[in-house]
Amino acid sequence: MLIMLGNWIVEGNIKNKIISFWNNKPAFVLSSLLIMHFIGLIYTHNFNDAYLDLRIKVPLFVLPLLISTTAPLPQNLFNSILKLFIASVIFSTIISTLVLTGVIYRPIVDMRGISIFISHIRFALLICVSIFTSGYFIKISANIFLKIMWSLIILWFILFLILMESLTGISVLLITSFILLLYKIFTLKSNIKKYATLTLIAAGLLFTVLYIREIINDRNNNIEIVDFHKLEKFTAHGNEYMHGTGSKLRENGHLIWLYVCDKELKEVWNKRSTMDYEGEDKKGNSLRSTLARFLSSKGLRKDGDALSSLSDSEIKAVERGETNVNYQNISSLKGRIYETLWEIDLYKTNGDANGHSLTQRFEYWKVAVNIIKDNFLIGVGTGDVQDSFDEYYIKMKSKLAPKWRLHSHNQYLSIAVAFGLIGLLWFLFTLFYPVIKLKMTFDYLYITFFIIALISFFNEDTLETQAGVTFYSFLNSFLLFARKKDD
Repeated sequence: MLIMLGNWIVEGNIKNKIISFWNNKPAFVLSSLLIMHFIGLIYTHNFNDAYLDLRIKVPLFVLPLLISTTAPLPQNLFNSILKLFIASVIFSTIISTLVLTGVIYRPIVDMRGISIFISHIRFALLICVSIFTSGYFIKISANIFLKIMWSLIILWFILFLILMESLTGISVLLITSFILLLYKIFTLKSNIKKYATLTLIAAGLLFTVLYIREIINDRNNNIEIVDFHKLEKFTAHGNEYMHGTGSKLRENGHLIWLYVCDKELKEVWNKRSTMDYEGEDKKGNSLRSTLARFLSSKGLRKDGDALSSLSDSEIKAVERGETNVNYQNISSLKGRIYETLWEIDLYKTNGDANGHSLTQRFEYWKVAVNIIKDNFLIGVGTGDVQDSFDEYYIKMKSKLAPKWRLHSHNQYLSIAVAFGLIGLLWFLFTLFYPVIKLKMTFDYLYITFFIIALISFFNEDTLETQAGVTFYSFLNSFLLFARKKDD
């Protein structure tokens, strides 16, 4: 951005550029999102957080200004920049694969750790944009070999999303594809093609449902039947078992909190691992709970003899935070879905969301909605968002540990918390006005990015991090303003 700003200044004619920017309503509306944050300073209390937030969000103003007032690019140069973008994402996936395979050493707790340059969620969004941009190059390439090359690039990106176990990336990809296919159906004149497209959509939905159903059935089958009146009271070494008969949580059909002897587990664990039995695993969850789940997944009791039977690789898996023997490999999409379903069960059972990405979001959203109710019209201000969340976590007696008490992880809610209903309506206006005004609704490159961004805002507060702000601001401004209109 500094290079772009330097180039913008060296080009000169700054006065006319500023006038042009003022007259370019779509660009000014985009930039006004940062102006709204400045207005929020009027009634904020925490100016330290406010200044940090403003610094992060500078691209919201600067990039639309620079790109909209710079001469549009010829189509070939515009395409070259898109290709460079895709090449950089390919390079990042290769580096991540080398990290995963151990060629580049980096300690990995889970698959999120292989994204070393950027958050794994932001990385997944970049991959999704690259997939649809590669589709654009398939369409415009006249050479069959280039079409094959771009198709292989798309295939690699999809495989990498699966390898990375990115439920966010896969969901965004599927939803965006679904929307594009629906649009395609309405534009097709041939009934045969319409029915073929509908069949493709139906097949995809059916496959997804059956796949998740299979995982659910695996969890529900082989349920262990236990007679609570005949539970043994002592281990083979004469130590007393603890039986949590009130808990219904299971792993591979086995009740987790039956036959637990902490005394033996702690003694044996401390001989086999340097990690604290009463501490946390590498994912930040209770190691004791992770170990109990892992042993239960094997149908073992939670005592010294059972723990002694685990292999060294299984001990390492527990340390990493793996909770099920069937999904102890560091890459397992099925295991990721299984763990998500287990998180939901745990949350339904006792309201515990600590360390679990999906159910923590349920807590974040619940707190955000309550803050919005109490600050409905103009919100809490630019710098008071985290303070308000901290206050309401206490007020609502949330079970989340302090380290997990974060923002809403939903951009729409984040805007509403900070700026209320008025701010949310203006935010939506900044999203849709440029698209409509510049007639970009049917522009393939822009609309695919736009859909991806809108979906990401539901699951993440994308604009609350530097990487997320830059992802949105640059691609949005570049795709809206960088091309010659006659192209």
